[in-house]
Order: sequence, then structure tokens, then C-alpha cells
Amino acid sequence: MAKKRRAPPKREVTRRRLARWQRERRKRRITIFLGALTIAIILAIIGYGYYTTRIAPEREWVTKVGVDDSYTVFRGSDYRHALRLCQLGLYPSSGDLREDPLFALEDDELVRQGAAAFGISVSADEIDQQIRDLVETMDEPQSEEDFEQLYQQLLAGLQLSEEEFRGFMEVDLLRRKLDDYLREQVPESALQVHVQGILVATEEEAEALIQRLEGEDFATVAQDMSIDPVSKENGGNLGWVPEGLKGEEFDEVAFDLEPGILSDPFSTPQGYWVIQVLGKEEDREIEEDVREQLRARAFGDWLAAEREEKVERNPNVDLEKVYQWAVEQIS
Repeated sequence: MAKKRRAPPKREVTRRRLARWQRERRKRRITIFLGALTIAIILAIIGYGYYTTRIAPEREWVTKVGVDDSYTVFRGSDYRHALRLCQLGLYPSSGDLREDPLFALEDDELVRQGAAAFGISVSADEIDQQIRDLVETMDEPQSEEDFEQLYQQLLAGLQLSEEEFRGFMEVDLLRRKLDDYLREQVPESALQVHVQGILVATEEEAEALIQRLEGEDFATVAQDMSIDPVSKENGGNLGWVPEGLKGEEFDEVAFDLEPGILSDPFSTPQGYWVIQVLGKEEDREIEEDVREQLRARAFGDWLAAEREEKVERNPNVDLEKVYQWAVEQIS
């Protein structure tokens, strides 16, 4: 009969051994945790870098146009699209490639909002005709099939969808209609001041001419010092001036100045003026050549005023980074 094997004696777990096992177990857990944390941090850094360089610029707002709670927000994706149109030469350049897309977005939206405010609109038929006129400048189509082929060639050359191109043409038509409307608003008569003035380049020159006017004739000093061609040729006589002709800074002084009083030198974008009002009439007929000057600048003056009131750019955006991101996306 086989002998029964004796079971091995049970090993008694001492407190010391148990403590060692618990320490080793904690070490393994800590090692695993630190490894997972390191991987998570690396992935977070990679993810953050990808987000900040690829995703954030597209979603971040760069500029908005409107007033109060009624405004249109433009983001990096809109900036990228506008940059592409600028590169195609569809918008005039300001000389700053980074600013051009912002000007394009803002000006187009100001035109859309302004046209709506004045009840100006553009129909689909007008857009169609505008496109047809443009295509016909490329080549004279002999049939509708020829026209469609030329049109598709134009879109392919510009790398634009038909929807994008029609949107661009719509704003262009609105701009033209708005320009015509504002030209028509120039009045035939208005408050005017008869002004003589001298324009110089620097504040120091302005102070010097003030000293000369204490003992010399205004016309003599104007012919000698003025850099404004009308002032220089006419001995300082600028004629009758309505508001808006010489700019906001000029108007603020000229229309507040009492007749016969010589102004202090004041700064304008053209330089430093010293003026004297010779007369003032509340409702004087505007000379036709002056009216034409006002008509020519009506749209630009309106756009500048609207921009001052309605455009807000994001002060926290690094435009250089957005521009570089957009260039990479386009290329």
C-alpha cells in the first residue's frame, strides 16, 4: 500500500515579509502611474501643439463688424479664404499682406450692412449679367455653350466655386450701387466758410509762419511757405469750403472759428494748417467742381466713418501667426 505524501509545511507569512510585499506592490503601482502620466503629458503636449497650430487659428475670431449685439464675426477660416482672394488680385492691396484679408472681410461686410440699411439690393439676374459682361471681355462667345465653357475656365483659373464667385460679384455690385446712392446724397447747397489757409509739413514750420504773419501779409507768407497747391497759387485763398471737403480735423477748426480770428496750428494727415475764416454762410450753393469732389469722396468718407464705428479686431490674435497658418493651408 502506497505511502501518503505529507503536505509541505505551510510557510508562515511574517509581518516583515508582508510589509516588503506591500512596498513592492506600491512601487509597481507608482511606476505604472508615472509611466502613464508621462505618456499622457507627451500626448497632451503634442495635442496642444497640433491644436494651437492647426485647429485654433481656424476657429479663433479675428475681427467682427456691427454694433451692439448685431454683428458678423469672422474667424481664421474666413481670413484664409480672403487671403486667397487677395492673392488672386481680386482686392486692392494696402501694402501689408497680413492686413489685406482683414480689410477685404471688413469692407465687404460694411458694404452689405450699409446697402441693407439704405434699402439697396442686387438680384440674381443682375449678378448673371455682371458675370456675362465679364466673361465677354475674355472672348466673345458664339453660343451659350461657348459662354459656359469660358465661364468654367474663369472659375478654374481663379480656383473658386461658382457660389464663391457669385458672392464676390454680388458685393461688387452692392458697392457700385452704394457708391451711386451716396453720390446722389451730396446736397446742392450747404453751410460753408470762406477760408484762407497755409499748409506746412511740420509743427516747427507752423510756429515759424505764425511769427511771420505778425508782420507780413498772409498772401505773401502763403506763396512762400504753403505746400498746398491751391493755397500757394492763390495766396492762401481756399475759397468757400463746405463740410467734408478738407477732412474732419480741418472742419472741426474751420466751422468753430469766428471770422477774422487766426487759428493756432493744427495737425491733419496732410500736415499742419494755420487758417483764418473770412466769412460764413448757412445755405450757400456749392460750386459744381466742389460738388464733384464731394461726390468722388462720398463712398470713401462713408466707409471710413462706418469702419470707425463698427469694426472691432481681436486684440489677442497674433496676426503674423494667423497669416503664416493661412499661407500654409492655401499652399
